[in-house]
Amino acid sequence: MNGAFILRLRTASGRRARIGLILVALAALLGWTGSWHWFPELFSHFFSQYALLLIMLTALLFWENKASRWAWAALLLTLLVGFAVSPFWLPVADANVKPGADTRHLNLLQFNAARNTYPLVQWLIRHRQEVDVVLALEADTGFAAGMEALAAEFPYRIDKLQDDSFGIALISRYPLYEAKVLEVIGADFPALEAHVITPAGPLHVIGIHPPPPLGGELAKLRDDYMKELAGQLAQQLEEGEPTLVFGDFNSSIWSPRLREFMAETGLRDAQQGQGALGSWPAITARYSGLLGIPIDLMLVSESVTVQQRQSGEYLDSDHLPVLTQIAY
Repeated sequence: MNGAFILRLRTASGRRARIGLILVALAALLGWTGSWHWFPELFSHFFSQYALLLIMLTALLFWENKASRWAWAALLLTLLVGFAVSPFWLPVADANVKPGADTRHLNLLQFNAARNTYPLVQWLIRHRQEVDVVLALEADTGFAAGMEALAAEFPYRIDKLQDDSFGIALISRYPLYEAKVLEVIGADFPALEAHVITPAGPLHVIGIHPPPPLGGELAKLRDDYMKELAGQLAQQLEEGEPTLVFGDFNSSIWSPRLREFMAETGLRDAQQGQGALGSWPAITARYSGLLGIPIDLMLVSESVTVQQRQSGEYLDSDHLPVLTQIAY
C-alpha cells in the first residue's frame, strides 16, 4: 500500500468516526436525561454498546490525527461512559458473609422462557442438582406439566400461569412460607412473593415481570408497577430480612426509573463486581454479555452477598437464563 492510499483511508475513517461520535454522544445524552420521557429513557439501556463503539471510534480518530480535538473529545466521552459501565467489573466490598467451609450457598435460576418452557424443563432435569430456586417468566399453562415432572426435586411452588406474556412461576427445593401472588397493578401483571426456608434461614424473594416500555402507555404501566412495588417493599425491608427482587425488569440498570426504585428500596444490583450481564436479545447475548442488554436483573438487600452470576446456555428463547449464587 502506498502512502497516498493510507492517507485517504485515514481521512475517510476519521470522517466517518466523527459522525459516529456525534451519534453515540447524542444517544448517551438521551439516556442520561431519560427521566423526563419514556422515549429518551430507551437510550439508557445500551451503555455497554456505547462503550464498545466509543473505544473503536476513539482509536480511529487518534489514528487519523493524534492532535485532533475530535480524538481527545472521543477519549473524554469514552471515559465518561466507561465510568457508568465500570462498576460492574470493580470488586465489591461485601463483608456480610465470609466464604468458608460452613458457608451456605443458594443457587437461583431466572429465565424468561418466551412461552416455551419445554427447554427449561429439560435443562432442569439434567442439571437439577445445580439449582435450588427457579423463577420462570412467560410461563404459560403448559408449564403445569413441567412442574409436575420436576416435583421430586422441586416440590414447592407458587404460580400464576397465563397464556400471554406475563405468566410466572416460582419452584423451589426448599419450603415456601407465606407464598402469594401479588397483583401489583392488577391481575394482568402478576408478581410472586415468598419466604424460602433454607438451611441458612428464611430468604424473602419477589419475582417480577413488569410491562415493556413499548410506547407511552406501557411505559407508564411499567413505572406505576415499580412505584407500587417499592411502596409495598419499603416497610418489609426496614425489618432487615435478607431480600431479593428478581425477574425481567424490562429496564436496564442504567435506567433512571430503575435507579429511582433502587434509591427508594435501598436494594443494590447483583451484577456489581460480576460484569454487565446482557441476557437479551439472546441472538447476540449468547456470544457475549456485552452484546446484550441487562434487563434480567436481581436486586438484593444489604445482608445478601452475591458470589457468582452468569448467563446459562441458550434455551430457545429471546432471553438467556441467568444463574446467581448467593449467601446470606
